[in-house]
Amino acid sequence: VKFLTQIYPNLEILRKIVYTPDIVKLVEKVEGLVEITSDGFILLSDLDAPARDAISLALLGAYLGKALGKLPKDALSTRSLARIVGKARKTISNEMPRLISDGLIERTSEGEYRLTTLGIRRTESLIEQYKT
Repeated sequence: VKFLTQIYPNLEILRKIVYTPDIVKLVEKVEGLVEITSDGFILLSDLDAPARDAISLALLGAYLGKALGKLPKDALSTRSLARIVGKARKTISNEMPRLISDGLIERTSEGEYRLTTLGIRRTESLIEQYKT
């Protein structure tokens, strides 16, 4: 990329405008809040987060698990989210329309949910709040 930006300086400007999640930085940030294993991932139990924030963190864990090759997909069902987050399934289901309308998550064709790019950015700021 560095070589290409020397040849095409506009590429550097474009790279600064277009957001692409940096997997390594995200993994470093999420360390201590989410653990990713070959069986799935775990939100730390002492994390006392509202359902909305916990859903975002869980979906970020799924996104990172897929990006790292540990999980087969980056989307989760409401049942899986309820199990991971430790909240009632109805609570999770009630939060989904709000998260979708805010543009933070999207529903897949299989009926599961995944983070959008905006959702990833918002979750990055959440991580910083919970880490302090």
